[in-house]
Amino acid sequence: MFNFFRRIQWKLTLSYAFVTAATVILLAILLVSLALFVESQSQSRTWDSFYWSKTVFQDNVPYLLDDPEALQTWLDRVRESSFTWNDFKGYTVRESLDYAGTVVNSGIVVLDPDLNLVAASPAADPALVGKPFTPDTYYPFDIQPILQAALVGDKNYYAQSTRRAGDVYTVAFPLRKGENFPFESLSDTDPVVAIVIYQLKPISFATPANLEIYGIFLVFTVVLVVAASLPVGAIFGWLASRGLRKRLVTLSAASKAWSKGDFSVTPRDKSGDEIGELTRNLNSMAEQLQTHIHTRDELARIEERNRLARDLHDTVKQQTYAARMQLSAAKNLLATNPAAAAEHLEAALQLNRETQQELRLIIDELRPAALEGRGLAQAISDYVTRWQEHTGIKVDATISGERSLPLDVEQVLYRILQESLSNVARHAEADSVSIALDIAPAKAALTIADNGRGFEPAAVSPNSLGLTSMKQRLAEANGTLTVETTLSVGTKVIAEVKL
Repeated sequence: MFNFFRRIQWKLTLSYAFVTAATVILLAILLVSLALFVESQSQSRTWDSFYWSKTVFQDNVPYLLDDPEALQTWLDRVRESSFTWNDFKGYTVRESLDYAGTVVNSGIVVLDPDLNLVAASPAADPALVGKPFTPDTYYPFDIQPILQAALVGDKNYYAQSTRRAGDVYTVAFPLRKGENFPFESLSDTDPVVAIVIYQLKPISFATPANLEIYGIFLVFTVVLVVAASLPVGAIFGWLASRGLRKRLVTLSAASKAWSKGDFSVTPRDKSGDEIGELTRNLNSMAEQLQTHIHTRDELARIEERNRLARDLHDTVKQQTYAARMQLSAAKNLLATNPAAAAEHLEAALQLNRETQQELRLIIDELRPAALEGRGLAQAISDYVTRWQEHTGIKVDATISGERSLPLDVEQVLYRILQESLSNVARHAEADSVSIALDIAPAKAALTIADNGRGFEPAAVSPNSLGLTSMKQRLAEANGTLTVETTLSVGTKVIAEVKL
């Protein structure tokens, strides 16, 4: 199952699904983060803090002016522990208490319309109550402008009744009292009965009272989006990769056929993308490779024919011509000297037997044993046995590390053996040959050594077909040929092929 999911189509399908889901989740996180950032920068929270804190003072202070003790108790409680829901007497929203609770614990002052001190928290000196308010006692800066704005009861109190120092605002709001019940809205005709001065620090973010509901909704939304995006991404990935997989499978099938030498399989892909271009390049490469193989096979056949022609010329043709001369001599002497004619006939028969042996060797060379599935070691043993019988030259063969080799390597080494023994039989005048085949993990080495007359390497023509063909064969198989020879001692041929 693991290998099945390693297919490129499943990889693309799963990647599309996960990427789609991750993208949706990331976008959701970014949107929430953006909303939180915008909320944190929103100026409306400052005004909401002004409004709801002023609302609580409006709902309580005007109706406690007749009871100074209750007013003082309420102011002290607000300064120490902030507002409660019971302090709101009219309309509220869920965040009202959060916005109102931004009052800084630095003091609250209540004045009458004549700017006389009515009450303060912390509690003021009783001797100062009812006397004109002196701002310098409470604030190190000028608050007269906001007091004057509060006196006229201007509705635009956001700007005219506030003074900012850093992120802390000092506010002076007018408080009215109407004839109606305090739950009802006040009108502009209602008189200003007091002015409240306090400081507040607007919150940077107002936590909704129903944040838990928002959180549950967000989690549910994320789960729903992931559940929807995963199959959508998977289906899209499956459909998008289906055609890609078919094209790659076609290329894979073609490459397998080419590796077996079958170039009849030709993938077709007319698309203009990289896979289409790769397909066309591979087809071109296969055509060139097929042409190269045909050319190489043709050259090999030509080389074999040339070598066969040379062997027939050097042996069979010469021996046939010599036998003809012996037969002609026997014919001429048959009437006058029958005994001499018989000797010529015997010589002709011997030449005929030698020609027959040469033809057998050539026929054996035309059908390499390695191609018959018997292996190089067995092929060498069989060939050496037949060659020894045909030539009468003693052979000592040693084979070590026997194991299977690539077919082209077996063919090359077998041909080197044939060519070397053919040279021994025709030119070396040797009476014994030693053959050693050593197959190691890194290389295979074939050594043929005779005790013949040797030769002078400098006297060998550069166009010699024997040595040249052996070197070319080995070069094609990543091998090398070494020839060591000493006059009157013998010749050693070493063929090595890297595995």
